[in-house]
Amino acid sequence: MVVVLHGCTQSAAKVAEQSGWNVLADKHGFVVIYPEQKFSNNTSGCFNWFYSKDIDPKSGESSSILEMIEYTKQNYSIDSTQIFIYGLSAGAAMTINLMANAPNVFNSGASLAGGPYGMATNFIHAARAMLNPKIKSAQEWAKLVPKSTIGDYPKLIIVHGTMDNTVDFANAIELIKQWTYLHQIEYKNRDSVADFMGIPNVQRYEYPENEIDSDVVFYKIKGFGHALPVDPGDNENQGGETGIFAVDCDFFSTYYIAKDFGLINE
Repeated sequence: MVVVLHGCTQSAAKVAEQSGWNVLADKHGFVVIYPEQKFSNNTSGCFNWFYSKDIDPKSGESSSILEMIEYTKQNYSIDSTQIFIYGLSAGAAMTINLMANAPNVFNSGASLAGGPYGMATNFIHAARAMLNPKIKSAQEWAKLVPKSTIGDYPKLIIVHGTMDNTVDFANAIELIKQWTYLHQIEYKNRDSVADFMGIPNVQRYEYPENEIDSDVVFYKIKGFGHALPVDPGDNENQGGETGIFAVDCDFFSTYYIAKDFGLINE
């Protein structure tokens, strides 16, 4: 099962349409659920990833999402060791919250244009952190994750564009620092990586390097802004739809994330 969290001003239906998750689910045999924010909770349709009551897995929005996961497990044939979570922008930040606070629920997760756990605790700090991220050591970021959850953490896939003017690209680097430390991997800044699959401007980094199944994977998209990367077309590794929230950059991010999740064996 894949849990998909939309971004601000985006609906569950729109992220389903543009991301292409349903097409992959039908072809490869998995379930997708799409929690949707209520206007009464946030007038911009953002998940409230910065409020303590919504970050807590026992209350607010996190609790609601976890209840949806439990309901789906009870009513569909779901392998509880194969639950994945994916989010864009505010949905990415909520994805990281859930992975940090309920790590045993998820096998892996994906953050697209998000940032590290604990980067803000209120709306004002959140707006500031998105554009002017705090720079901390890997250990300092890891210390923000609740100590009660220290142990095994889900694998994390990060996707971020270098020209993101809504959530600054530096947030991706801080998230890598945090998550590699949680996995007890030494973080090293690496610049010389060939274009991924021959796709111009897309580079793939693995932590640890050259592992069969790395714990942290980072897709850096040079020159890309704040949007969902898609690649409409008929080939196996193409899909998604363009729109106000999605941009064609010849990289069908959903497909490669699904491969990193282990949902596609081709």
